[in-house]
Amino acid sequence: MRAPRTLVTYIVREVLLYTLLGLVTIILVLVTRNLIRALEDLVDAGFTAADLLLVVRLLGTMLVIYALPVSFLFGVLLAIGRMAADVEITAMRACGIGLRTFTVPVLVFGLIFSAFTWRLTQESEPAARREMQAAMKSMLARGGVIEPGKFRRFGGNRLFYVEGRDANGKLRGVVISDRSNPDRPFLVFAKTGTIELDEERGELVLGLQDGDIHVEGERGQDRYQRIAFERFDYAVDVASLLGVGRKRKAKEMSMADLTDAVKRIERGDTRGLREKPLEYAFNWYQRMATPFAPALFGLVAVPVAIRRTRGARSLGMIWCAALASGYYVLQTMCEMFALDGRLPVALAPWIPNLLFLVLGIALLMRARRAGM
Repeated sequence: MRAPRTLVTYIVREVLLYTLLGLVTIILVLVTRNLIRALEDLVDAGFTAADLLLVVRLLGTMLVIYALPVSFLFGVLLAIGRMAADVEITAMRACGIGLRTFTVPVLVFGLIFSAFTWRLTQESEPAARREMQAAMKSMLARGGVIEPGKFRRFGGNRLFYVEGRDANGKLRGVVISDRSNPDRPFLVFAKTGTIELDEERGELVLGLQDGDIHVEGERGQDRYQRIAFERFDYAVDVASLLGVGRKRKAKEMSMADLTDAVKRIERGDTRGLREKPLEYAFNWYQRMATPFAPALFGLVAVPVAIRRTRGARSLGMIWCAALASGYYVLQTMCEMFALDGRLPVALAPWIPNLLFLVLGIALLMRARRAGM
């Protein structure tokens, strides 16, 4: 019997409602957990509200590829499990509505979520990793070089002191001793100042206001200069701290760059690689395999959830934790074996997918034989 459109809409609405609830909860938990880890670095950097919002956005982008499949699994298990526990599925079966009514819409939305995850995995997540690294190093550069109330030596021949910094990041009481040129050392005193980072040039620029530059005479000369200024820009090379020119890890590369790196490795060219050659090949295949997780989770979840049980919500959460943990633990083990050379890198990322595909088909066939 063909399922009425109203019934299909009802099933889809229930699944999407629980999926959205699970997605918001999982994202909040994961982002909060990772934000706490980075909190010490953020505090040291003197982060602003804009910095915090940027970090939260980037963490959300990086973590949604894991949160979306798990939340979809959660949504299917709880929505269909609740219907089974409330005898709704029994009533549907009495009307001649079978397993296909639940399976088809779940698989359709699983494929839609897989397509979205594909886009995230190919470009958005690696881009977020790159932007996160740049943002964190930018904040660390601001806070690491300039720390109020303490003398800080940089480069071995420059000494900085800042009396204070307000909530907007503006500096007060800036003192700089620069002996980078031993023949012409100088001191800089400024009432106020700002900090800007030029990431392209790898320089930290201090915009100093209302101060004086005291220049000592050249060696062997008894000469002294005092230069007053309203505005003076003082640049500090922080290229090493920012990682300017640093080779990217495989997980940070765009798909085009990663593909190019894999092709070079296949030709035997491993120059300029930051990680083992197998890391790049494995990551390429992993980006192809990972997006199928939502569709596979939906395939397994339907026959598991459709069995009538009491306590459907609590049991659904247990099944969700067990299935998701099993998938990602298996994925981690396959990665470890592949990077150790015990599994082919082209096969290892697909093993969890293949096992869940077989499991899902077997469970569906069993549910169909049982008349569900």
